[in-house]
Amino acid sequence: MILNAGTLVTMNDERTVRSEAHVVVEDGEIVAIEDGYAPDEDAVDAREEVVIPGLVNCHTHMYALPIRGAPLDAAPESFYEALVDIWWNVDEAFTERDARLSALGSCAEMLASGVTTFCDNYSGPNTLPGGLDAVAEGVAQTPIRGMLAFEATARNSEAQAREGIAENRRFVRDGEDDYDRVSGHYCLHTLFTNTEAVVEECVDRAVDDDRPIQIHLEEGLVDVHESIAEYGARPVPALDEMGFFDAEVIAAHCVHSTESEIEILAENDARVAHNPYSNINNAVGIADVETMAAHDVTIGLGDDGWDPDMFETMRSAVGIHKLKQRNPSGFDMATALGWATIGSAAVLGMDDAVGSIEVGKQADFVTLDLGPNPVLAGSAPYYVVSAASRADVTRTIVGGETVYERGAGVTGVDDADMAAVGDASAELWDRL
Repeated sequence: MILNAGTLVTMNDERTVRSEAHVVVEDGEIVAIEDGYAPDEDAVDAREEVVIPGLVNCHTHMYALPIRGAPLDAAPESFYEALVDIWWNVDEAFTERDARLSALGSCAEMLASGVTTFCDNYSGPNTLPGGLDAVAEGVAQTPIRGMLAFEATARNSEAQAREGIAENRRFVRDGEDDYDRVSGHYCLHTLFTNTEAVVEECVDRAVDDDRPIQIHLEEGLVDVHESIAEYGARPVPALDEMGFFDAEVIAAHCVHSTESEIEILAENDARVAHNPYSNINNAVGIADVETMAAHDVTIGLGDDGWDPDMFETMRSAVGIHKLKQRNPSGFDMATALGWATIGSAAVLGMDDAVGSIEVGKQADFVTLDLGPNPVLAGSAPYYVVSAASRADVTRTIVGGETVYERGAGVTGVDDADMAAVGDASAELWDRL
C-alpha cells in the first residue's frame, strides 16, 4: 500500500510534520516515508487531508455502551453512589450476549472514530468463566487491535475476585491465541473493592505471565478514605507495601494522587491512563498531570467507556487543564494529541509497534478532512486537537488495510449487527 498525504503528522520523537509526503507499506508495516506524492494510481489519496497515527484508547469499558440512553431512576450524588446504584447493577445483569455485542458495537464506533488500538476492562461476574471469550468474539469481528481483561473485585467476596483473576489467566494462557489482534492482561477494579490477599495473588499471576495489571487508582476520594481506614496509608504507599509494583502497572485516573504518591508511581515506572471526560462526568476532580509529567510519568488518554470520540476526549483534557490554571495558554494542545497516540501506546507497552508514523511500525493511520482552511505544518497538531471530530474521519487504516471509509462503514460490521447491539441494550434495560 502507498498513502499520499497532504499533511503527515508523524508523532515521532521530534514530532515531525511533513507536507506533501507519501508512506510506503509492505505486509502491514511502514517501510518508507518520502517527500512528494507517489505517482501510483492505486495509492490512498489523502493529498487534501491530514494524516495522523491511529488513535490509541488506553482505558475503556466497552460494556458501558448499552447504558447510553437507559431509563435509569438513579440520581447519584457521589462517585461511590454511581458505582453502587448504576454500575454494579449493570455488572450483575450482563450476559455473554451483552458482552459480545457491546464489544462489537464499541469496536465499530472506535474504528469509525479513528481509534485503531484500545485497552478494555470488562466486568460481568455472572458470565464467568468464559466472559472474556465473548468479549473477544465481538472484538475480533472487526479489524481493531485490543487488550482485554476482566475487572477482579472482592466487593461481594474474595472468591469472586479470584474468579476474575482466574478468568484473566485462562484467557492469557488459553484464549488469546485464537485471535490475531487481541491479547489479555490483568485488572483489579480498585484497592478499596479488593483485599491485600487478592492484590498479592493478582501480582503473582501477572508477573508469572509477564502481563501488566490495570487498576482504577484514586479515581474517587472513597479509594483514599477506605485505604487510610484499612491500611493506615493512602492507596499508592499501601499498594507499594503490598508489592503491587512488582508487576507492570497501568494506573487509571490518579485524580487524587499527591506529589509523594506520584513520586512512588514514577520510581516504579507505573504508567497513567488519564480519563478527563469521565472525570468531568463523574465530578471527581482533575488529575495532576503537570506533576506527573515533571516526574517523567508516562501518560496516555482513555475515554473510560463514556465517549467514543477521542477528539472530544482530547479537547476535554485541554479544557480542564487550562481551566485549572485559569490560563488560556496554560496547556499545550499538542500534548493531548501525544497522549492519544504515542503516549497511550507507551502506557500499553505497544509503542514499539503503534502510536506514531515511523519506519518499522504498523501501518495504522487516520485520514481527516478538516475543511477549507490551509493546514500549516507548524500548527497541524493544534488544528487537529482544536477542530477535528469523528465526523471528520474519512478513513481508518489498520495494518495497511482500509477498515473504515466514510460512507462505507466498518469492515466486518453491517446494519444487522448494529441492530442486534441496540436490541440487546433494550433487553438489558428491561432487566435493570
